[in-house]
Amino acid sequence: MKKYRIIPALLAVVLVAALGFFLLREAPETGVPFPPEEGITLALATDLHYLAPQLYDNGALYTQMIENADGKTMKYIEELTEAFVCQIIESAPDALILSGDLSFNGERDSHIMLAEKLRRVEAAGIPVLVIPGNHDLDSAKASGFAGDSYYGVDSVNKREFEEIYADLGFREALSRDGDSLSYMAQISPELRVLMVDVNTQAEPGFLDESTLNWIDDQLRLAAEAGAKVVAVSHQNLFQHNSLFRGGFVIGNGRLLGALFEKYGVICNLSGHMHIQHISQIESGLTEIATSSLAVTPNQYGLLCLSESQACYRTEAVNVDLWAASQGLDNPELLHFREYAEAFFRDSSTRKALTRLGEGRGADALARAYSEINLAYFAGRMDTVDCSAQVLLRWNYRDKFTCEYIRSMCTDQGQNFTEYVFEPF
Repeated sequence: MKKYRIIPALLAVVLVAALGFFLLREAPETGVPFPPEEGITLALATDLHYLAPQLYDNGALYTQMIENADGKTMKYIEELTEAFVCQIIESAPDALILSGDLSFNGERDSHIMLAEKLRRVEAAGIPVLVIPGNHDLDSAKASGFAGDSYYGVDSVNKREFEEIYADLGFREALSRDGDSLSYMAQISPELRVLMVDVNTQAEPGFLDESTLNWIDDQLRLAAEAGAKVVAVSHQNLFQHNSLFRGGFVIGNGRLLGALFEKYGVICNLSGHMHIQHISQIESGLTEIATSSLAVTPNQYGLLCLSESQACYRTEAVNVDLWAASQGLDNPELLHFREYAEAFFRDSSTRKALTRLGEGRGADALARAYSEINLAYFAGRMDTVDCSAQVLLRWNYRDKFTCEYIRSMCTDQGQNFTEYVFEPF
């Protein structure tokens, strides 16, 4: 399916001065009223990758692993999760949705402890809906970390996942698919949420024909009842980046998208890439991919629906405020936003330097890459100007990274953290 940009990409490539080959500028104000006075608000978080505190000690191996990974703030995943739960309870959306990769690598203890935290949200009167991601089930990588070593721990299978999260979407579902952990939930008489699971053992990343038939039936029943539907998946319905295809996009997502178009599904909410991005096809069907809650700016999505329009925006978890309210004195928690951003930037820079090797201008090129990468993950390509010098120099030094930078810069000038559209 052809992908359309929300706003036109800038055609001009700005050449900038030496100190990093990019310019930062303030984010524009859109004047979007949020949340609207009337309507339903859904909070959507994804790719938390929660790891139970008894499974890590911030020792040498764990520290090395997270510092050389993808920028997830795993050192403080417990505190981030607690701050998130408290913020959701305080803001009181009509429902909280978690679209997979709930756990770091499918650890049973992580699922059990996260479910306990989410039941506090349920106890506050906020329905919680969860589905698994590709990290959550039958994981051979489920591990604990101690000092300079790791050890295997129990993961969970489909049945165990369903049992642990029984009160978080499954038990109260209007209908459940027999061949996956997909289900239909009702938020109000006018709104239903279709939770689509494509992480089955039989064919991960693809929808079974029986599941597609079940989805067809559920969307037809919703239409007959006069209810609109928001769909949720872990993997993406659309390809959001020219390099992100295999493993990211649902294998037979075109068939699923055709059903969504047929029945007028409002939008699809996904994650998986850890990148904040929005795409809309010609028919009007929209997919909003929310970035990883564990990655700076540690944000989740808020989708507000009224009769006339749908409004989406991101909200960062205020770990700083939570830490202060707990009487903590750790400066990294009290200034968490700065810590998380610096952690991601340093991780990106280290990886860039690894690909560049030694040589003239390597440090400046690595810093330029990390700033573009930081803006891309946050969905704020309107805050960075890509430079032709960066692309030319990276092309000379490392063609793969150059292509990745080029794919990011396709979205130059765009802000994917807020969006207003008419329900499909």
